[in-house]
Amino acid sequence: MKPETNAVAAGRSVEKSNGPSTPEQSGELSSANPSDASAARIAEVIGDLPAMPHIAAQVMERLSDDDVNPKEINELITRDQALAARVLKVANSPFYGASRSIATLKDAVMFMGFDSIRALIMTAVLKSMYAKVGLAEKLLWEHSVGCGLAARKIATEIRYRLKDEAYLAGLMHDVGKTALFLHAPDAMREIMEGVYNDGLDFFEAEQSRFGFNHALVGGAIAANWRFTSGIEDAIARHHQPELASSAVELTQIVNAANSICHKLEVGPIRKPDLDIANVKSIKALGLSPERLEQILLAVKEALQADSAGI
Repeated sequence: MKPETNAVAAGRSVEKSNGPSTPEQSGELSSANPSDASAARIAEVIGDLPAMPHIAAQVMERLSDDDVNPKEINELITRDQALAARVLKVANSPFYGASRSIATLKDAVMFMGFDSIRALIMTAVLKSMYAKVGLAEKLLWEHSVGCGLAARKIATEIRYRLKDEAYLAGLMHDVGKTALFLHAPDAMREIMEGVYNDGLDFFEAEQSRFGFNHALVGGAIAANWRFTSGIEDAIARHHQPELASSAVELTQIVNAANSICHKLEVGPIRKPDLDIANVKSIKALGLSPERLEQILLAVKEALQADSAGI
Protein backbone atom coordinates (compact mmCIF):
# COMPACT_ATOMS: atom_id res chain seq x y z
CA MET A 1 0.00 0.00 0.00
CA LYS A 2 1.37 3.37 -0.93
CA PRO A 3 1.47 5.86 1.95
CA GLU A 4 -0.46 9.10 1.73
CA THR A 5 1.38 12.00 0.21
CA ASN A 6 2.16 15.17 2.11
CA ALA A 7 -0.58 16.92 0.17
CA VAL A 8 -3.23 14.55 1.48
CA ALA A 9 -1.88 14.49 5.01
CA ALA A 10 -1.61 18.26 5.11
CA GLY A 11 -5.09 18.58 3.68
CA ARG A 12 -6.58 16.55 6.51
CA SER A 13 -4.57 18.25 9.26
CA VAL A 14 -5.61 21.72 8.17
CA GLU A 15 -9.27 20.87 7.64
CA LYS A 16 -10.39 21.93 11.12
CA SER A 17 -8.29 25.07 11.32
CA ASN A 18 -9.72 28.55 11.54
CA GLY A 19 -7.77 29.86 8.56
CA PRO A 20 -8.95 32.38 5.98
CA SER A 21 -12.21 31.60 4.24
CA THR A 22 -11.60 33.25 0.88
CA PRO A 23 -8.75 33.09 -1.62
CA GLU A 24 -8.24 36.83 -1.28
CA GLN A 25 -7.51 36.42 2.44
CA SER A 26 -4.98 33.63 1.98
CA GLY A 27 -1.88 35.60 1.11
CA GLU A 28 -0.06 34.27 4.15
CA LEU A 29 -0.23 30.77 2.67
CA SER A 30 2.36 31.59 0.02
CA SER A 31 5.02 30.03 2.25
CA ALA A 32 8.45 28.68 1.46
CA ASN A 33 6.82 25.37 0.56
CA PRO A 34 4.19 26.00 -2.15
CA SER A 35 2.86 22.42 -1.95
CA ASP A 36 2.03 22.86 1.74
CA ALA A 37 0.24 26.10 0.92
CA SER A 38 -1.72 24.39 -1.84
CA ALA A 39 -2.65 21.49 0.45
CA ALA A 40 -3.89 23.94 3.07
CA ARG A 41 -6.00 25.81 0.56
CA ILE A 42 -7.42 22.58 -0.89
CA ALA A 43 -8.47 21.42 2.58
CA GLU A 44 -9.94 24.84 3.29
CA VAL A 45 -12.15 24.76 0.18
CA ILE A 46 -13.18 21.10 -0.05
CA GLY A 47 -12.46 19.64 3.40
CA ASP A 48 -11.99 15.86 3.26
CA LEU A 49 -10.98 14.50 -0.12
CA PRO A 50 -13.63 12.31 -1.80
CA ALA A 51 -13.42 8.68 -0.68
CA MET A 52 -13.60 5.75 -3.05
CA PRO A 53 -16.77 3.66 -2.50
CA HIS A 54 -16.20 0.80 -0.06
CA ILE A 55 -16.55 -2.20 -2.38
CA ALA A 56 -14.59 -0.52 -5.16
CA ALA A 57 -11.81 0.25 -2.69
CA GLN A 58 -11.74 -3.39 -1.59
CA VAL A 59 -11.52 -4.56 -5.19
CA MET A 60 -8.72 -2.13 -6.02
CA GLU A 61 -6.82 -3.19 -2.91
CA ARG A 62 -7.08 -6.89 -3.77
CA LEU A 63 -6.07 -6.23 -7.38
CA SER A 64 -2.79 -4.83 -6.10
CA ASP A 65 -1.88 -8.17 -4.50
CA ASP A 66 0.00 -10.83 -6.46
CA ASP A 67 -2.02 -13.71 -4.99
CA VAL A 68 -5.45 -12.40 -6.05
CA ASN A 69 -7.67 -14.72 -8.13
CA PRO A 70 -10.55 -14.01 -10.55
CA LYS A 71 -13.16 -15.76 -8.39
CA GLU A 72 -12.39 -13.48 -5.45
CA ILE A 73 -12.66 -10.33 -7.58
CA ASN A 74 -15.95 -11.51 -9.09
CA GLU A 75 -17.39 -12.18 -5.62
CA LEU A 76 -16.32 -8.78 -4.35
CA ILE A 77 -17.82 -6.83 -7.25
CA THR A 78 -21.13 -8.70 -7.08
CA ARG A 79 -21.63 -7.41 -3.53
CA ASP A 80 -22.45 -4.05 -5.13
CA GLN A 81 -25.05 -4.70 -7.83
CA ALA A 82 -24.99 -1.13 -9.12
CA LEU A 83 -21.21 -1.31 -9.51
CA ALA A 84 -21.43 -4.75 -11.16
CA ALA A 85 -24.03 -3.53 -13.65
CA ARG A 86 -21.99 -0.49 -14.58
CA VAL A 87 -18.81 -2.51 -14.99
CA LEU A 88 -20.65 -4.74 -17.48
CA LYS A 89 -22.04 -1.73 -19.33
CA VAL A 90 -18.61 -0.16 -19.62
CA ALA A 91 -17.04 -3.46 -20.70
CA ASN A 92 -19.47 -3.69 -23.62
CA SER A 93 -19.38 -0.02 -24.63
CA PRO A 94 -17.81 1.12 -27.91
CA PHE A 95 -15.74 3.52 -25.83
CA TYR A 96 -13.91 0.79 -23.97
CA GLY A 97 -13.51 -1.28 -27.11
CA ALA A 98 -13.64 -4.84 -25.82
CA SER A 99 -12.73 -7.34 -28.53
CA ARG A 100 -15.67 -9.64 -27.67
CA SER A 101 -19.14 -9.42 -26.16
CA ILE A 102 -18.99 -9.66 -22.35
CA ALA A 103 -22.12 -11.48 -21.18
CA THR A 104 -21.50 -11.73 -17.43
CA LEU A 105 -19.35 -10.17 -14.77
CA LYS A 106 -17.51 -13.48 -14.49
CA ASP A 107 -16.70 -13.25 -18.21
CA ALA A 108 -15.36 -9.74 -17.71
CA VAL A 109 -13.09 -10.82 -14.88
CA MET A 110 -11.93 -14.01 -16.63
CA PHE A 111 -11.27 -12.69 -20.12
CA MET A 112 -10.33 -9.03 -19.75
CA GLY A 113 -7.54 -9.31 -17.20
CA PHE A 114 -6.96 -7.52 -13.92
CA ASP A 115 -5.56 -4.34 -15.48
CA SER A 116 -8.69 -3.94 -17.59
CA ILE A 117 -10.93 -4.71 -14.60
CA ARG A 118 -9.15 -2.00 -12.63
CA ALA A 119 -9.88 0.45 -15.44
CA LEU A 120 -13.53 -0.66 -15.63
CA ILE A 121 -14.00 -0.27 -11.87
CA MET A 122 -12.65 3.26 -11.95
CA THR A 123 -14.82 4.17 -14.94
CA ALA A 124 -17.86 3.02 -12.98
CA VAL A 125 -16.79 4.88 -9.82
CA LEU A 126 -16.04 8.12 -11.63
CA LYS A 127 -19.29 8.02 -13.60
CA SER A 128 -21.17 7.85 -10.31
CA MET A 129 -19.10 10.72 -8.92
CA TYR A 130 -19.62 12.91 -11.98
CA ALA A 131 -23.38 12.28 -11.87
CA LYS A 132 -23.55 14.37 -8.69
CA VAL A 133 -22.17 17.48 -10.36
CA GLY A 134 -25.39 18.48 -12.12
CA LEU A 135 -25.54 20.56 -15.27
CA ALA A 136 -21.78 20.40 -15.82
CA GLU A 137 -21.84 16.58 -15.75
CA LYS A 138 -22.22 15.96 -19.47
CA LEU A 139 -19.36 18.20 -20.60
CA LEU A 140 -16.97 17.06 -17.87
CA TRP A 141 -17.74 13.37 -18.29
CA GLU A 142 -17.56 13.49 -22.07
CA HIS A 143 -14.17 15.15 -21.83
CA SER A 144 -12.92 12.62 -19.30
CA VAL A 145 -13.90 9.55 -21.31
CA GLY A 146 -12.56 11.17 -24.48
CA CYS A 147 -9.25 11.86 -22.79
CA GLY A 148 -9.09 8.29 -21.46
CA LEU A 149 -9.63 6.88 -24.92
CA ALA A 150 -7.16 9.29 -26.52
CA ALA A 151 -4.53 8.43 -23.91
CA ARG A 152 -4.95 4.71 -24.59
CA LYS A 153 -4.76 5.25 -28.36
CA ILE A 154 -1.62 7.33 -27.95
CA ALA A 155 -0.11 4.65 -25.71
CA THR A 156 -0.81 2.07 -28.43
CA GLU A 157 0.72 4.24 -31.14
CA ILE A 158 3.96 4.87 -29.24
CA ARG A 159 4.09 1.33 -27.78
CA TYR A 160 3.78 2.49 -24.21
CA ARG A 161 3.54 -0.75 -22.27
CA LEU A 162 0.96 0.24 -19.62
CA LYS A 163 -2.02 1.08 -21.82
CA ASP A 164 -4.59 0.69 -19.05
CA GLU A 165 -2.52 2.97 -16.84
CA ALA A 166 -2.63 5.57 -19.62
CA TYR A 167 -6.40 5.10 -19.87
CA LEU A 168 -6.84 5.55 -16.11
CA ALA A 169 -4.65 8.65 -15.96
CA GLY A 170 -6.54 10.16 -18.90
CA LEU A 171 -9.93 9.25 -17.47
CA MET A 172 -9.07 10.68 -14.04
CA HIS A 173 -7.08 13.73 -15.12
CA ASP A 174 -9.93 16.16 -14.31
CA VAL A 175 -11.33 14.42 -11.22
CA GLY A 176 -10.20 17.48 -9.26
CA LYS A 177 -12.71 19.59 -11.19
CA THR A 178 -15.50 17.31 -10.03
CA ALA A 179 -14.40 17.58 -6.40
CA LEU A 180 -14.35 21.35 -6.72
CA PHE A 181 -17.80 21.39 -8.34
CA LEU A 182 -19.14 19.37 -5.42
CA HIS A 183 -17.67 21.67 -2.78
CA ALA A 184 -17.46 25.10 -4.47
CA PRO A 185 -20.22 24.90 -7.12
CA ASP A 186 -20.90 28.62 -7.52
CA ALA A 187 -17.25 29.50 -8.04
CA MET A 188 -16.73 26.61 -10.46
CA ARG A 189 -19.82 27.50 -12.49
CA GLU A 190 -18.52 31.04 -12.84
CA ILE A 191 -15.16 29.70 -13.98
CA MET A 192 -16.77 27.29 -16.44
CA GLU A 193 -18.98 30.03 -17.88
CA GLY A 194 -15.90 32.19 -18.39
CA VAL A 195 -14.09 29.31 -20.08
CA TYR A 196 -17.03 28.28 -22.26
CA ASN A 197 -18.24 31.78 -23.23
CA ASP A 198 -15.15 33.98 -23.02
CA GLY A 199 -12.26 31.62 -23.70
CA LEU A 200 -10.67 31.93 -20.25
CA ASP A 201 -7.95 29.44 -19.34
CA PHE A 202 -9.51 26.98 -16.82
CA PHE A 203 -6.21 26.26 -15.07
CA GLU A 204 -5.31 29.93 -14.63
CA ALA A 205 -8.83 30.93 -13.60
CA GLU A 206 -8.83 28.32 -10.83
CA GLN A 207 -5.38 29.34 -9.67
CA SER A 208 -6.51 32.94 -9.47
CA ARG A 209 -9.77 32.15 -7.69
CA PHE A 210 -8.65 29.46 -5.24
CA GLY A 211 -4.88 29.69 -4.97
CA PHE A 212 -4.56 26.16 -6.41
CA ASN A 213 -5.93 24.24 -9.39
CA HIS A 214 -7.90 21.10 -10.22
CA ALA A 215 -4.77 19.21 -11.25
CA LEU A 216 -3.33 19.40 -7.73
CA VAL A 217 -6.68 18.37 -6.25
CA GLY A 218 -6.81 15.42 -8.65
CA GLY A 219 -3.29 14.36 -7.73
CA ALA A 220 -4.23 14.43 -4.04
CA ILE A 221 -7.33 12.31 -4.73
CA ALA A 222 -5.25 9.79 -6.70
CA ALA A 223 -2.85 9.55 -3.76
CA ASN A 224 -5.74 9.16 -1.32
CA TRP A 225 -7.13 6.34 -3.45
CA ARG A 226 -3.73 4.59 -3.42
CA PHE A 227 -2.96 4.84 -7.12
CA THR A 228 0.61 4.51 -8.31
CA SER A 229 2.89 7.50 -8.01
CA GLY A 230 3.02 7.59 -11.82
CA ILE A 231 -0.75 8.07 -12.19
CA GLU A 232 -0.74 10.58 -9.33
CA ASP A 233 2.06 12.56 -11.00
CA ALA A 234 0.40 12.46 -14.43
CA ILE A 235 -2.85 13.82 -13.01
CA ALA A 236 -1.21 16.50 -10.84
CA ARG A 237 1.04 17.70 -13.69
CA HIS A 238 -1.11 17.13 -16.77
CA HIS A 239 -1.00 20.87 -17.55
CA GLN A 240 2.73 21.07 -16.77
CA PRO A 241 4.36 17.86 -18.02
CA GLU A 242 7.78 19.46 -17.77
CA LEU A 243 7.35 19.37 -13.96
CA ALA A 244 6.55 15.66 -13.78
CA SER A 245 8.95 13.81 -11.52
CA SER A 246 8.09 10.09 -11.68
CA ALA A 247 6.18 9.58 -14.92
CA VAL A 248 7.30 12.00 -17.61
CA GLU A 249 6.10 9.97 -20.59
CA LEU A 250 2.73 9.17 -19.00
CA THR A 251 2.22 12.84 -18.13
CA GLN A 252 3.02 13.79 -21.73
CA ILE A 253 0.47 11.23 -22.93
CA VAL A 254 -2.25 12.73 -20.73
CA ASN A 255 -1.34 16.27 -21.78
CA ALA A 256 -1.46 15.25 -25.44
CA ALA A 257 -4.79 13.46 -24.97
CA ASN A 258 -6.18 16.57 -23.27
CA SER A 259 -5.12 18.70 -26.23
CA ILE A 260 -6.70 16.25 -28.67
CA CYS A 261 -10.02 16.57 -26.83
CA HIS A 262 -9.76 20.37 -26.95
CA LYS A 263 -9.16 20.14 -30.70
CA LEU A 264 -12.22 17.88 -31.09
CA GLU A 265 -14.32 20.22 -28.88
CA VAL A 266 -14.98 17.40 -26.43
CA GLY A 267 -15.91 19.06 -23.15
CA PRO A 268 -16.08 22.68 -21.99
CA ILE A 269 -12.77 23.78 -23.55
CA ARG A 270 -13.09 24.04 -27.33
CA LYS A 271 -10.13 24.85 -29.56
CA PRO A 272 -10.99 23.65 -33.08
CA ASP A 273 -8.19 25.78 -34.55
CA LEU A 274 -5.52 24.34 -32.26
CA ASP A 275 -2.38 23.38 -34.20
CA ILE A 276 -2.24 19.99 -32.61
CA ALA A 277 0.95 18.87 -34.31
CA ASN A 278 2.89 21.66 -32.58
CA VAL A 279 1.75 20.88 -29.04
CA LYS A 280 4.95 20.26 -27.06
CA SER A 281 3.89 16.94 -25.59
CA ILE A 282 2.77 15.60 -28.97
CA LYS A 283 6.08 16.55 -30.53
CA ALA A 284 7.95 14.98 -27.58
CA LEU A 285 6.03 11.72 -28.08
CA GLY A 286 6.96 11.67 -31.77
CA LEU A 287 3.41 11.49 -33.11
CA SER A 288 3.34 12.19 -36.83
CA PRO A 289 0.45 14.09 -38.47
CA GLU A 290 -0.79 10.82 -39.97
CA ARG A 291 -0.88 9.03 -36.63
CA LEU A 292 -2.51 12.05 -35.04
CA GLU A 293 -5.29 11.93 -37.61
CA GLN A 294 -5.88 8.27 -36.80
CA ILE A 295 -6.15 9.07 -33.08
CA LEU A 296 -8.49 12.01 -33.68
CA LEU A 297 -10.75 9.87 -35.86
CA ALA A 298 -10.77 6.97 -33.36
CA VAL A 299 -11.76 9.22 -30.46
CA LYS A 300 -14.49 10.92 -32.49
CA GLU A 301 -15.94 7.62 -33.73
CA ALA A 302 -15.92 5.99 -30.29
CA LEU A 303 -17.71 8.92 -28.69
CA GLN A 304 -20.30 9.05 -31.48
CA ALA A 305 -20.89 5.28 -31.29
CA ASP A 306 -21.47 5.55 -27.55
CA SER A 307 -23.90 8.47 -27.82
CA ALA A 308 -26.05 7.08 -25.00
CA GLY A 309 -23.10 7.42 -22.67
CA ILE A 310 -21.40 4.78 -20.54
